[in-house]
Amino acid sequence: MNEILKNRRNCLGFSLLELLIVVAIVAIISAIAFPSYNRYIRKSRRSEAMINLVKFQGAYEEYNAQNNTYPASSTLPPATVPPIPSTTYYSYTSATTSTTYTITATAIAGSSQVNDTEGNTACSTMTIDNIGNQSPTACWTQ
Repeated sequence: MNEILKNRRNCLGFSLLELLIVVAIVAIISAIAFPSYNRYIRKSRRSEAMINLVKFQGAYEEYNAQNNTYPASSTLPPATVPPIPSTTYYSYTSATTSTTYTITATAIAGSSQVNDTEGNTACSTMTIDNIGNQSPTACWTQ
């Protein structure tokens, strides 16, 4: 009878040591996975900003093709492009003349995009101009 109770005690639940090992393994996996997850989220938000910059560029070029000048207003988006959904990560500005423009996406202060980097290059501000120059280059080539 005593032997039956011993065997029964050995089969019930987990020991504290086993539980601590599982918790340690989960903590190690989380410590590796969470920063990687955040990096991919920042990259996807950066990609969204790049897409918006290219949309703005297309709208400026369309306006130029129709009017032989770039829009004088620096209001984004230009009237020829559908409105970009509001974002809590980037704001968009442009500097225009009748023959040139530069469109800039700047990470909004307080958002996680402020700390966005690609290698040693800060990607919190990205630009595209009328010639097609994209800067910083490291952020555009992901």
